[in-house]
Amino acid sequence: MTTSAPQSRNRSTITRPIPLVPPVTTTTFPVWSRTSVPGTSFTFVDPTGLRGPLTPAAAGPSVTAVQLGADPDAIDELARAHRELSTRVRRRVHSLHLGSSWTGPDARRFTDDYNQLVADPSLRAAVLLESLAAELVRQARDQRSASSAPAVGEQVWVDESGDGRFVHRVGPSDATTVVILVPGVGTDLGDRPAMIRDAERVHEALAPAVSSLAVFAWLKYDPPDTVPGAISPHPANVGAARLVADIDHLRRPGRVPPVERLVVLGHSYGGVVTGRAVAGGARADAVVLLGAPGIGLPDADRVVGRSDVRVYASRAEDDPIGYVPVVAGPVYGPDPLDVATPLRTEASGHSDYLSDPVLLERLADVIGEPVRS
Repeated sequence: MTTSAPQSRNRSTITRPIPLVPPVTTTTFPVWSRTSVPGTSFTFVDPTGLRGPLTPAAAGPSVTAVQLGADPDAIDELARAHRELSTRVRRRVHSLHLGSSWTGPDARRFTDDYNQLVADPSLRAAVLLESLAAELVRQARDQRSASSAPAVGEQVWVDESGDGRFVHRVGPSDATTVVILVPGVGTDLGDRPAMIRDAERVHEALAPAVSSLAVFAWLKYDPPDTVPGAISPHPANVGAARLVADIDHLRRPGRVPPVERLVVLGHSYGGVVTGRAVAGGARADAVVLLGAPGIGLPDADRVVGRSDVRVYASRAEDDPIGYVPVVAGPVYGPDPLDVATPLRTEASGHSDYLSDPVLLERLADVIGEPVRS
């Protein structure tokens, strides 16, 4: 009787043990050279030897940073190390460029070799270090947001007569940084849930940039019900006066602690209200006009000419409001993008600005600016 030999085990099969702990949330960063940033445990690898294109998408291997329990201050410190290293690389490259005393074919050949083998790859590495630093800053903000408790909301004021008006605050009543959201055409008391969600979303995105933040959903005026009705400046004048008064109250003498920074975000017709409030003396540090039909009034210098208020504007590429300044200029002034500092957005249409993470990141930079003297 013939006995068959036992079948050999497939040596390519790998048995994976069941993990004893749940997986940890991680974030992957592209990397660039086989060296470590001083003072960090991050090792960078570049299989191309710094001879090919060096971008985050083509950098090859990666470094993984564990977010669970990470110290956001340590992440910020790592970002600073990346930026400092990028600066040193740029300075060293520029310091080694030849002067004008050596000319001729040998000098040109040396310069070409130097640029190809040293200067160009090093500068690409410096650019990548900057992008890594920006990513680390975002990760630090995310970590602070994940580590903080949900913000508490509170109805501050309500008037149910007519279309209804209200003010709702997300965050502490004694916050030292305040953001006010001013809505536009067609908004009434029935939109309160959506406005509160906007305020919560803005608070979640911006809170990591400051130590104490409150975001107000502010509907203390009666916006026009329709777009044709928005050609009237009367609702904007009423809203602007009330906005100035509420800002004065927030920044009243003796408030403890004082409001150190106050920013107003005006959307659509709310941008007109905001612009007119600035012209009326609103004590804001910065205002941002989102999809606004104009800067607020024909004399734009009354809005953008104040040295104590920074004026920003943002508009989605496909937002139809961009056509309005052409016809509404005599009432609401020039296109905000022509006279204010632009903020990048990847929002779509007219209503998604406060859902756009790109714009929210830019707003975090605006919120985090130092108080202007």
